[in-house]
Amino acid sequence: MVGIWPIRSIRVKMGLVFGLTFFLGFAAAATYVFHEVKKVLIQQENRALMDRATRLSERVSLYPLVIPLPESGEVLALWYTTGDSSRRLYQSPQFPEHLSKTGAATVFQSDTLQLARVNRDAEGDYGNLTTIVGRSNRPLTRQLQNIGWLLISTLLLSMVISGLGAWWLSGWLLRPLQAIIQSARSVNLAGGVTPIPMPRTSDELQELAKTINDMLARIQQAVDTQHNFFAAASHELRTPLSILRTEIEVAQREAINDRERFFLASQLAELRRLSRLVDDLLAMSQLRAGTLQLRPEPIELDDLTLQLTERYHAVLKQRQLYLSVHLDDTAPSFRVGADEDKLTNVLLNLLDNATKYARPQTQVDLRLEVLDENVVWSLTNLTSGPVADPDRLTQEFYQADTRHDGYGLGLWISQQMVRLMQGSFTVTATQDSFRAEIRFKRNQDSVR
Repeated sequence: MVGIWPIRSIRVKMGLVFGLTFFLGFAAAATYVFHEVKKVLIQQENRALMDRATRLSERVSLYPLVIPLPESGEVLALWYTTGDSSRRLYQSPQFPEHLSKTGAATVFQSDTLQLARVNRDAEGDYGNLTTIVGRSNRPLTRQLQNIGWLLISTLLLSMVISGLGAWWLSGWLLRPLQAIIQSARSVNLAGGVTPIPMPRTSDELQELAKTINDMLARIQQAVDTQHNFFAAASHELRTPLSILRTEIEVAQREAINDRERFFLASQLAELRRLSRLVDDLLAMSQLRAGTLQLRPEPIELDDLTLQLTERYHAVLKQRQLYLSVHLDDTAPSFRVGADEDKLTNVLLNLLDNATKYARPQTQVDLRLEVLDENVVWSLTNLTSGPVADPDRLTQEFYQADTRHDGYGLGLWISQQMVRLMQGSFTVTATQDSFRAEIRFKRNQDSVR
């Protein structure tokens, strides 16, 4: 699942928990089985060795002296003890010299040999005969090692099989949830609100899907209400605002005193600001509803840029800013395909944004160049301080600095309009600068 892979995925967590639980349980069981098998094999080996020593001891005769020979791989030692004296009757060449010939009947180990000691009375109950028989313990050790490696291999193979089984099982269990996530993501990317598929599982996943669909229905109702309100209010307000602006502009040309002229100018400025807000709300409503109409045509972006900078010259001078315009002389053309009215609004909004937030008595840099067959229009200005949370600058209703006029719609509307005109719009901010950039494909005589 995208975004949460790999550690935070529920599927991976389920696999890890299942695999770890299986590993600990199987490891404990395998350890127990190994120790039990080891104990049984050692007991069998000791019993067989003790029986062998007993049989050899019974075959020994003193009068006449008869000593049975050990088999291949065995070592044998015989002692005859009377009183305080002890006499060795026989000892194999490989028999350990340091072993004690006296002691209770038992099985013991010396170096790489497993030994069994048997004591019995000599013939005529005069003296004692001690028989020690030994065999190499390497076959038993090798057998135990093979069993251990077999258990370890089985454990590893079982872990792999259980991990794959847990991965498949968790995927099967989480498939309805993944479908819900994919549907919810597509709703978010598409900008619309559509119900997600309802799994017929009769469990918590079906209840989750139903709850999300109910929530989406409420969101859709709220969005529709908002769009309808913005569209209706914007349309209703544009006409009276236009009438008021026209009447005030006409009244300014009448023969009135300076006080009244100042009052009308102030009212006209507020009406213009209110008109921009209404236009922004209408544009936002149309963008959200997908009803914004475009009239694409070939535009010479350098000519449009120079016209707009000429219009903004007085505003820049009033705010004590210096505009530097750089046009790429090597570019054969700056022709792009776009809606001229909408692109004009975007460029004017960026110029207004730069003059509003630029540090006084600094330079605003405007560049128009061609990079990789793209016409790049960029505007950079110095700011009075760092921009808080620059990633949110293109979100609607977000204002980086609430001390200035505005409603946080300009950059969002600009980004959406450029996107609809098949261009790209990006903004970046550093400690003391802000940069807005627009890219269009060059030589777009027609727009798709």
